[in-house]
Amino acid sequence: MKRVSTSDDCGFEGLSDTCIKVLWTGGWDSTFRVLYATLVDGKRVEPHYIVDMARQSSLRELQAISEIRDSLRMSHKEAYDRISNLRLTLKNEIPDDADVTKSWERLKLRAPLGRQYDWLARYAKSHNMVDLELSVHVDDKAHFFLKGNVELIPRGGYQLSRDITGDENIFARFRFPILRYSKPQMRDIAREHGFIEILEKSWFCHSPINGMPCGMCSPCIYTIKEGMQYRLPRESLFRYHMKRYRQVIQSPSLCARVFLSRVKTLW
Repeated sequence: MKRVSTSDDCGFEGLSDTCIKVLWTGGWDSTFRVLYATLVDGKRVEPHYIVDMARQSSLRELQAISEIRDSLRMSHKEAYDRISNLRLTLKNEIPDDADVTKSWERLKLRAPLGRQYDWLARYAKSHNMVDLELSVHVDDKAHFFLKGNVELIPRGGYQLSRDITGDENIFARFRFPILRYSKPQMRDIAREHGFIEILEKSWFCHSPINGMPCGMCSPCIYTIKEGMQYRLPRESLFRYHMKRYRQVIQSPSLCARVFLSRVKTLW
């Protein structure tokens, strides 16, 4: 695995202009951040990626990153040159940290919070990073813990407020540049600035079927619920609706909620 740089030069020898460190997953949100930073803001980017060998989509995500970089190289060479080499780290190489993990465990008792926030916090701490950008957006689960607990930073975006103590401090080493944006808003901005075609090369599904989104994993479900269902092919949407239908008929309470929501639309 490549060594992670902790210096301000972001891996560019002899450069002093602004550079940001971004967790780039190959997904919509982090790809939007990388493209906007390089194409619109003219910033240099040091991308980080955590390889999760237990998730079959890791190779597909890396493929998406490669395709996006190739597209930039062909269409926007200056922006392509602003992105340094991808910093790769195996998830199982991230050191354990009992304090961080216990904080994450207590937070997820209050509201849903993905396991990745445990190992991302441990990753940033182990490399002494205090400014790794996470592309948390307004509809993310983590937004629950950040809303009202962040402050603006001079270069744009948000960070955890310095007076916040307690378990929320697992977010203290991160920056949140797109915290107030939704996926449709990012789509509109990408169209306005002419990089929507490149952004559409991003990937989101955790369990692809025959190289296509499954329609049933959490990222697929969130993509649909957040107004981006056009990104899934018909087969994927069919699997999504079939899964939803099975959940409804197996849960009387859910069935009642769906029925009531349909009735309300008639009034």
